Amino acid sequence: MDRDTKQYNRYTALLDQYDKEINEIYHAYALRHNLSDAALWILYVVFGSEEDITQADICNDWFFSRQTINTALKGLEQQGIIKLEPVPGNRKSKHVAFTPEGKLLAQRIVVPLRCAENQVFDAFSDEENRLFVEMAGKRCSLLREFLRKR
Repeated sequence: MDRDTKQYNRYTALLDQYDKEINEIYHAYALRHNLSDAALWILYVVFGSEEDITQADICNDWFFSRQTINTALKGLEQQGIIKLEPVPGNRKSKHVAFTPEGKLLAQRIVVPLRCAENQVFDAFSDEENRLFVEMAGKRCSLLREFLRKR
């Protein structure tokens, strides 16, 4: 089972460092635009969504705590960037939508970010992209599974 623990530890350290560096890259981008990390991800998610999205969707799909997203949403709402619209038939749930000013802000911030992300994928072959995404998903699934047993 343990083929080479020393090598696995090096792989894990490198992958964890890369994960942290990616987080830092997004964090620095958010700061350059005077946004918290959560606010950046809200703009990113809502801008890219083709369907109405709720606070719960953001929390569940993007692994944020409800408190973090709620705080960020309140700040964005106070700034006139987003509005929270009641979901018909559900008193607790609200759709997150942009105000006209918020949509312009999101375009200014999210479009260049998405372009940079797309350039990364353009630097790889289709097969490399497919494998990269597949392996990243497999890594998450397996780590979740193995840590549940501990």
